[in-house]
Amino acid sequence: MGLFSSVLESGAGEAAPGEPQARVRPQFHRLTLVLAIIATAAVVLAVTLSLAPAPQVEPDLMRLLRGMVLIKGLIALGAAALVWWRLGRPVEQGLATRYTAALSLSAGALAWLWGLHLVLLGSLFFYAGLIGLVLTGRRNPLLSAQPPKAQSTRT
Repeated sequence: MGLFSSVLESGAGEAAPGEPQARVRPQFHRLTLVLAIIATAAVVLAVTLSLAPAPQVEPDLMRLLRGMVLIKGLIALGAAALVWWRLGRPVEQGLATRYTAALSLSAGALAWLWGLHLVLLGSLFFYAGLIGLVLTGRRNPLLSAQPPKAQSTRT
């Protein structure tokens, strides 16, 4: 019995219309989310800090910029908590993948911003990840603000 055997066992899951029911336990999506975020942030931080020299900025400006990165990190943490909650319920594989990709983009952007290189570009990537989360959430029936369509009772 391997590490992933209990995660991949039959559990509650949704399949897209027309596709066979693919059942994956919610822990699999959550594990994938955490590993993707950690891997993306670690790789981007390592590449950013090793390939580009640290910019010469005043210490006060550096503290201010890093403080802003920490605030963005809190925003991303809140978004990650919402996605963590959502992935604990049955979800289509495509939605889970889009959630993971969008949060990974934001996490990579935060790692990029920590190195203080091309701050504008890093901020654009961060907000692109958050916009991706919003667009994905709009397609999600559990998070959508639209009420479910009422079925006709006429016979």
